[in-house]
Amino acid sequence: MPTEATTLDLDLARQVLAAQPFARLVGTELTEFGDGAATLVIDIQPEHGQQFGFVHGGVLAYAADNALTFAAGTVLGPNVLTGGFTITYLRPAQGERLRVHATVLGATRRQAVTHCDVYAETEGEEPVLCAVAQGTTRRVEKDLAPSTEEDPDFDEDAEFDDDQDNYDTDQLTVVTVDGPELPPTVSR
Repeated sequence: MPTEATTLDLDLARQVLAAQPFARLVGTELTEFGDGAATLVIDIQPEHGQQFGFVHGGVLAYAADNALTFAAGTVLGPNVLTGGFTITYLRPAQGERLRVHATVLGATRRQAVTHCDVYAETEGEEPVLCAVAQGTTRRVEKDLAPSTEEDPDFDEDAEFDDDQDNYDTDQLTVVTVDGPELPPTVSR
């Protein structure tokens, strides 16, 4: 684990979560934060469902992603972004709430690998493990504070041709491959 002290505590981490519009939309609460771990809780709402009445996998993935990154933030500090993660759905999620607990498996000064368990809970019943995830979070050296400056190159009145890419082609490199043609794909 990195030896430098983190500047985040539970109260500041809750402020970071509250600054995420999507977290507010979903109703995410940070209940534990520190020492290489974080726990998020989401009260399950009808809007979180998919067509069969279970919690949508996108909600589970969002919760895992956020928990993984918050856990990493306990050892890397507040300026972190998800580098990537995988999630495995074990069974459908249903109940009263999701409890998502993530722990740091290992870290360097710049990145952390974390593991996460996603549980569906109903009062008076045993929690059900619905998904597991693992991810990498990276510390970012530049300031990630929301920009208050407007982009001087952005023209909100510009019209775009949907059939054309909006790129300055003088800055793109065209790559061509010289050599023998590949044989056609054979399907069985």
